[in-house]
Amino acid sequence: MTGNINSLRVLKETLELVNFHRCDLVKGNFMDLADFPRLKELDLFQTAVIGDVRDVGERDFVTLETLTLPPGVYGGCHYEFQRISDAPDVISALYSLRKQRPSLLMKHWCAKLSRDSPDWYEGRDAAYDQHSSAPIFIAFVQARSRIGYRWQTERGAPCEVIWLDPEPGQESSDYELYIEELRTIEQQIFYRGFHQPPTEDEYYIVWEAYEGSEDDYYPDY
Repeated sequence: MTGNINSLRVLKETLELVNFHRCDLVKGNFMDLADFPRLKELDLFQTAVIGDVRDVGERDFVTLETLTLPPGVYGGCHYEFQRISDAPDVISALYSLRKQRPSLLMKHWCAKLSRDSPDWYEGRDAAYDQHSSAPIFIAFVQARSRIGYRWQTERGAPCEVIWLDPEPGQESSDYELYIEELRTIEQQIFYRGFHQPPTEDEYYIVWEAYEGSEDDYYPDY
């Protein structure tokens, strides 16, 4: 499949689903479809489409239920950061979109640190054990309606959660369920005390301490 998604504008009034998943010759800007009045699902993962999630306004994609964007889009799935310090700006843009559209599903979203980054390192045995690779991926977490994000390895083993929403009050109807989900999230933490990836030296110190203990850390995700 090849072409520019802008060519779909002839179907603007009727199109409900666009799926070019893994069509790497499809290009264009995803915002070209922002005013489609019936569009419910947009999957552009692993295409050459570009754009910026910060451009999405309140009147854009008004009927959209599911959104999957490629890494060429600022804030897309598997978007690559050049520095660890770049992550909060991308998360802030996506968080604003999620708060604007609480029902919008962003399937399997995560981002990662680029191999070209001066902050990047591989970690130990990464080719054989993705739990013990460096925690250079970033993903959202949620406990009931409370949203946060965390750095983690490709298979989990996360750092501490950076919460974006305040904790719900004890008087809220789902507070007990929130506490249960929060405990599950906290039990998954491997890099305790780290809210961003440890330096390479700190990473090896953590693993040396773990191997010297009797703990067994391999939770299911």
